[in-house]
Amino acid sequence: MKDIEQLLRMTEHPQDYTDEELQQMMSDPDMRAYYELMVSAEAGFALKKGENHGDKSMILTSRITRPVPVILRIAATLIGILVLSGIAYSAYYFAVDRDYKSPAQEVRMANSQQQEGLHQQEKPVTDAIRTFENIELQQILQELSTHYHVGVVFRNEQVRHIRLYTKWDTTAPLKQMIERLNGFEKVSIKLNDNQMIAE
Repeated sequence: MKDIEQLLRMTEHPQDYTDEELQQMMSDPDMRAYYELMVSAEAGFALKKGENHGDKSMILTSRITRPVPVILRIAATLIGILVLSGIAYSAYYFAVDRDYKSPAQEVRMANSQQQEGLHQQEKPVTDAIRTFENIELQQILQELSTHYHVGVVFRNEQVRHIRLYTKWDTTAPLKQMIERLNGFEKVSIKLNDNQMIAE
């Protein structure tokens, strides 16, 4: 009971106590529990009445707790930014470069493919279907022109940068692929005199 009376005096007149005395009183777990209970009760009553007495009940708490230095806040912010940027970079790296092969891997793959070619006379065509995923029309038409030995003319520069998702059967005739591309909005391709004309 004596502790509660002392705690009430301390909350009503914190100016009568030094910081060391306040620290000593609040280091006792029972005193700390009583104080937290009083603060919660006062906040509940103030909330019920619609009043704000938070400044009086928090006087003791603000004197006991020390503010975090600004340099620590800045350091924590920078560490958080670095962590988030690292996560974003790794997500981007794995999303964009998932099919990336180092030059050493490519050389090894090329050597193994050459050795396989020596052992096999004829290789059946297995890559007859080419998939374009989010590829510009300019690049698609360039591959078509190389494969079918035709030229490409763009009469509208905006058409070059339209990105498409489509599949191409490399064994099918060029007219079939042009019809497929013309099925997309904003794409109009004509075949005249061994030239594909995109408008």
